[in-house]
Amino acid sequence: MTDAATELQQERERLQSYLDAEQRILNSQEYMIGNGQTARRNRRADLEQVRSGIQQCRANIERLQGLAGRVRRVVYLSPR
Repeated sequence: MTDAATELQQERERLQSYLDAEQRILNSQEYMIGNGQTARRNRRADLEQVRSGIQQCRANIERLQGLAGRVRRVVYLSPR
């Protein structure tokens, strides 16, 4: 796999993680672990930050896909 292809795959995995996080936030923003005095409350990440990360990932994926579609050509020039 080329570096661009690896980076593209990593970016897609990162996007999926952000989408999963967004779904968890939408289902429940805050949750409690345990009962009574030992209970702890956890609050998930800010939805706005997660959505910003999603947009950034999508932009990076589009950029990387554009790079993958390009073909490098070697042109030899000779002076006249």
